Amino acid sequence: MVKFFNIKNKSGMDISDTEHLFHDLGLFAQKKLGFNKPPALNLMSDGKNAMKPLGKTAYYDPQGMSVTIYTDGRHTKDVLRSLAHELVHHTQNENGMLNDSGYHGEGYAQKNKNLRQSEKEAYLDGNMCFRDWEDQLKQEKPTIYNEWRINNMSTKDWKNKELMENLNSKFGFKMNLKALNENKQETVLEEEDKKPDEDGDGVPDYADEKPGEDDNQESDEDSKEKMDESRLYKIIKQEVLKQLRKK
Repeated sequence: MVKFFNIKNKSGMDISDTEHLFHDLGLFAQKKLGFNKPPALNLMSDGKNAMKPLGKTAYYDPQGMSVTIYTDGRHTKDVLRSLAHELVHHTQNENGMLNDSGYHGEGYAQKNKNLRQSEKEAYLDGNMCFRDWEDQLKQEKPTIYNEWRINNMSTKDWKNKELMENLNSKFGFKMNLKALNENKQETVLEEEDKKPDEDGDGVPDYADEKPGEDDNQESDEDSKEKMDESRLYKIIKQEVLKQLRKK
C-alpha cells in the first residue's frame, strides 16, 4: 500500500481495511486537481457535534495545511467524499486563492463573494473528482457490489462468480456450478429410468455378469484413490459452504 497521507486517526473509526482508499483517492486527486504537497489528514470524533443534525463534517486549515474530518456515525464513502471536497480547498490555498481578507464568519459562503466562488469550486470539482475516482476504481476492480454497472447478472450469478473466484484463488481450480446443477437434473432423470438391479451394484439384472455380487468392486489401490478424492471433495464442500455463509 502506497501511503500518500500522514493520517492521524483520533476517531473511533476503524480504517484497517479501508486506509488504502484514503491514500488512493489522495493520489488520484493530486493528478486531477494539481496540488503539490499532500495536507495532513486528521480523523476526529466529537460526540456533541455528531448529535447535531447540521453538525460539522470537515474543514480545511490554510495555515496548518491540514484537513480534519469528523467520522462519527458516517459511512466510509461519505468520509472520502468530504476528503475530496477539502482537497479542492487545499489546492486553492496552494494557488493563493484563500488569502482573502474579507469576512470569514458564519455564513461566509453567502456574504463573501470570493469565498463563495471557492465553495462553488470545492463542491463541483470535489464531487466530480470523487465520482471519477470511484468509477475508475470500480472498473479496474469490479466486485459483486458494482458489476450491475457493466453486466446484466442476477444476484445468484454474482454470488456464484465471486464464490468460484475465491475457490480458484485458494485451491487453484475452477468449478462450473451451472454444470453441477445440470448434472443433478440428469441424475434425477436417470433414477426415474433405472432398470431392476437386485444386487444393487448399479448393473441392470439383464447385463449382470456376477449376479448377487458387486460387479464394480475395486482393488485396494482404486479404493485408496477414491478415499483421497472423497477427502478432497469434503474440503471443497466445506470451503463452498464457508463462502456461501459470508454472502
